[in-house]
Amino acid sequence: MKSIQMVGWPIVTVSFNRPASDDDARQWLLDLSELLLREQSFSLIIQAKPNSEFSPEARRQMGLWFKENRKKLGAFCCGIARIVLSEEEGDRVVSDNMKKAMPFPMVSCFDFSQARDWAIERYNQATV
Repeated sequence: MKSIQMVGWPIVTVSFNRPASDDDARQWLLDLSELLLREQSFSLIIQAKPNSEFSPEARRQMGLWFKENRKKLGAFCCGIARIVLSEEEGDRVVSDNMKKAMPFPMVSCFDFSQARDWAIERYNQATV
């Protein structure tokens, strides 16, 4: 199993399965770039297993990528539903600062079904 898996369209599920190498992170950013090249609306569901971290270099590269692609993300990403295990985790990964930094809505959900329903609703609202 890959450390980062991305499946589905237009509701895209991203699974962080274990610590990602810098190469894994670069590939994921290339995969995200390909989503943006479609120039079509989509929603993301993110689920991260414990200890699925990134190196400081990968975090830096992700920060640069998000800064560079912020406008396109705002145009095509309808929102991100992040699956979390607790309210504390949800407050940490979908913080007020993170919500302000992203050009789309974000929410934390306790299970996949809830996240998928929210992602579908956001997508449907954006494409009507």
